[in-house]
Amino acid sequence: MLVIYGIMYWGGDKWWFATVLLYGPRWIYLLPMCVLFPLSLFGVRQSLFFLLFVGVFIVWKVLGFNFALSNSVDSDATGLLRVLTYNVNRWAVNAEEVSELIELVQPDLVAIQECASPRSLKISSDWYVKESGSSIVVSRYPILESRVLKRVYYPSGLYCIIDTPKGEIGFCCVDLLTPRRALTIVLDSKKIFNLDQVKAAEDKIAFRWIESEKLFKWVKGFGDAKILAGDFNLTIDSTIYRTYWRNYDNSFLKKGIGFGHTKKTKINIFKYTSKIDHILSTSDFRPVRTWIGPDFGSDHLPLIAEFEY
Repeated sequence: MLVIYGIMYWGGDKWWFATVLLYGPRWIYLLPMCVLFPLSLFGVRQSLFFLLFVGVFIVWKVLGFNFALSNSVDSDATGLLRVLTYNVNRWAVNAEEVSELIELVQPDLVAIQECASPRSLKISSDWYVKESGSSIVVSRYPILESRVLKRVYYPSGLYCIIDTPKGEIGFCCVDLLTPRRALTIVLDSKKIFNLDQVKAAEDKIAFRWIESEKLFKWVKGFGDAKILAGDFNLTIDSTIYRTYWRNYDNSFLKKGIGFGHTKKTKINIFKYTSKIDHILSTSDFRPVRTWIGPDFGSDHLPLIAEFEY
């Protein structure tokens, strides 16, 4: 198991096979435990502690279980900011459901990705809205200006300067390219792997490196206090994520409990979930709590974080 995780950790988003492991179903690594653990109870008990260690390792590192208790709100804090990000998967979530989610969560800032018809959203006139392609930023506070990092079909970044009661902050709606395109072309239902497509898969992986690098440099050019929220399409153990994004505070890692999986995926016969939506921030913001929102029908789940700033 250590070898498999090492391949994922060091080779994921570099080598096509490691990338398949990185974004594939990870729950399958628990299956041997379902057989070995009962056998150790009735057979070789000396192996029980070893199996417990392996099981904890799989749940903690491979599946990404996180345990970080939420903070009580500091009475001396200057302000609270609640952020919601949600990939609505085009028509999977309708305008009324988006409005219902916003009413339920009561966020201050919202990042929406893959909205097929932004103008159809029924956002109250009390809110400030900026849109570009399928990306939308909704703010309780005035949006002073916005910038877009364009891609061929839709933007990878929509950056807004928000005039909050405690000063101006940056807020970026992120939507990066999915790794699924690299996975599906190299997987084959009959041969398992279609080696003729390895070069095409590696080209798509290389493009995702370029995309994250561009977004990282672009966002870095704005002010210091900023929050990035959206569909990064990167797990936290991806080499791309660790290269460009790990220096930001990840709200779920700081103040989330559980696996934090927000993406539901089906490839061939496998159904599984993963943690690829993130809310990141600079040190100007202190995460208080982070949680997963209700399912409204998208292949993603909403992610919500609350900050002191």
